Amino acid sequence: MINELYDLSEALKNARIQTQNWHRKYKPIPNISATAPCVRITVSNGKVVRITEVDAAHGQFLRKYGSNQGSYPCMNLVALYRITDEATKKELTDIREHPERIDELCISRMKTWCKENNWGRRFYGKYRISMKKIPEELLPASDYKPLQILIDETKPFINADHLHMELERIAWEMIERRENTSLALTVLFYQGKDKKSPEDDCGSLSVAFESKKLIDEGIPAVSEKFVLGLNQHLLDSETEQRIREEANSVDAFGVPFQAIEEPMPNVKLAGGFDVTLRTMFKEQHCQTRYGKIENAGYPISPHVRRELQAALEWAGSSERKNITWLNTDKNEILFAYPMFLPEAPISFTAMFKRSSRDTAFSAQAQQFIRELKQTKEAGTDSHAKRIRLFVLRKIDKARTKIVYTKQTDPYELEKCSEEWSLGCENLPSFPFGNPNAIYPLDAADILNRFWKQNGEITTDKFAPVPKFHGIEILMDTNLPVRRDMHRLSESAMTIGAFFGNQSARNNMRDPAWEKVKDMLALIGLFLYRENIRKDDYMENMPYNYGQLLKAADELHALYCNVVRNGDVPPQLVGSSLFQNVAEAPVRTLNLLSQRMMPYYSWAKSYRLKGIMADGKESWRAGWLYRVCENTMDKLQSTWTAQTRFTNEEKAQLFIGYLAAFPKKEQNQEFCEEELTNE
Repeated sequence: MINELYDLSEALKNARIQTQNWHRKYKPIPNISATAPCVRITVSNGKVVRITEVDAAHGQFLRKYGSNQGSYPCMNLVALYRITDEATKKELTDIREHPERIDELCISRMKTWCKENNWGRRFYGKYRISMKKIPEELLPASDYKPLQILIDETKPFINADHLHMELERIAWEMIERRENTSLALTVLFYQGKDKKSPEDDCGSLSVAFESKKLIDEGIPAVSEKFVLGLNQHLLDSETEQRIREEANSVDAFGVPFQAIEEPMPNVKLAGGFDVTLRTMFKEQHCQTRYGKIENAGYPISPHVRRELQAALEWAGSSERKNITWLNTDKNEILFAYPMFLPEAPISFTAMFKRSSRDTAFSAQAQQFIRELKQTKEAGTDSHAKRIRLFVLRKIDKARTKIVYTKQTDPYELEKCSEEWSLGCENLPSFPFGNPNAIYPLDAADILNRFWKQNGEITTDKFAPVPKFHGIEILMDTNLPVRRDMHRLSESAMTIGAFFGNQSARNNMRDPAWEKVKDMLALIGLFLYRENIRKDDYMENMPYNYGQLLKAADELHALYCNVVRNGDVPPQLVGSSLFQNVAEAPVRTLNLLSQRMMPYYSWAKSYRLKGIMADGKESWRAGWLYRVCENTMDKLQSTWTAQTRFTNEEKAQLFIGYLAAFPKKEQNQEFCEEELTNE
């Protein structure tokens, strides 16, 4: 990811786009949520005057200086007391859910729970680092007056017991006033596990110190103004220090710097998770194969580190959503940006994910390519700049990695999108509407869709195909798709009988038909990738076999409407044999002929009746009779003695079973004229 971000940082420089650099030790606070709040502790003259919740919007820009061992002015504390008794925990949960039940008796009972102090020996060690060592480390930036005020205001709380006492006092006052009792209880109690000691099981409570004096002066510590001001003073003090030091090394990009031993920056992405740019932990011995580890393995100067961090923050900011990034999945983000940024902002992700059902992929792709070709530098050749794509995935709580990367240009994108559209259109017409070209990020959803035989989805929790797989297929026209075709052919065999049956009954209002259309578009693309074009496969045996099954179903349905007064059985002739065809085409054809014969013979006589009643038209019997004859002629000319169909042939059978009949066989006037002549 280092190289991708370095290219982006250079593009930002060339475009003269200002990015926000952050001091390497001034890091974002954890994400704020309903289950993980951040508590603002407002202090004045050695007292805690108020505790309130920091809203999630403020949490997006709040930062803490330090490390996991200690930080300031935001830090991780723990609740004051630990509860392990199950009955007490249940009662506490009930009080949280029904604060209106709190009375004097309830408060007295809760105070008896304050027995086991949750601030253990290990906590006191980290607390001392946060409240004493970190403020001392911030001394180079202490000329920033708001910081100095905050440090002075929090000095009385270097003694952890004093803060413990003050927090307990203010929390009980809030409960007695019935003021934000949920927050007060969060500060007071942690529900631990009985078998673990407080040192191992004490929980975590994110807090941010605030000063009443700073609030009165109009620059509270919990504000973007304070954060930006402190950050600038930290950067200025570091620059002065670096100027005084002589460079003793050169980083991977040729920038002289003073060698340092510290982790790479961490970036909070608006997409929902945090990213550490690069880590090579020395305890993982497999990473020492080149004799170097951690910073020595790929040295990056502090200056370049800040630029990389700023580039990723710019690209992954909430303002750039659906422009340079989008969420492809819960823990997956696609980044797309050019090496030369256009003056007029355009979306570099629009052609990968559907924004609305009305926007066709081909139209969106053409607009995107057209906009890209306008981003040329003056005085250069006609080639637009390269475009970088990469996908980040959160592997687990501690690891995030690039799972896909691609460098392309507008002309390759244009070629790939045209091939994609042609592939999705590699289909005949359908009575329920022709499928549109799907978007690349929809492909994985189609492949991960497992069906029941009744046309319902079994589950949406099992997703073996990653979301970015559609981008792989789009960008690599030579990527093998046999495994994907196997997955779709299995689905086709599962649902073909059901949807073919519904089509014969003219029941095509089910929303599931839209999913079937997307599936057909992807099948058409995979056949196209294997050089199987519709003009060819529509003359092949599997497709025509499907058309014969369709004709048998419609003839059977017409017979039931006329002879049985609309009493149509659950299974029609063709749908009952659909799955058998793929496994034993020869034997199934003999069985189909036997089952069709009564309806075939009936159609031969009924077609001359001249009945025009809706749903019982006699000309339709003659038309279906002719469709069966013509389809059998095609089958005879292409027949091969196969034991079973391949995945590609199963897909063609599925398409043929759902496709409309050829136009020349749909002409009602032709059928009526022919019957009159007879």
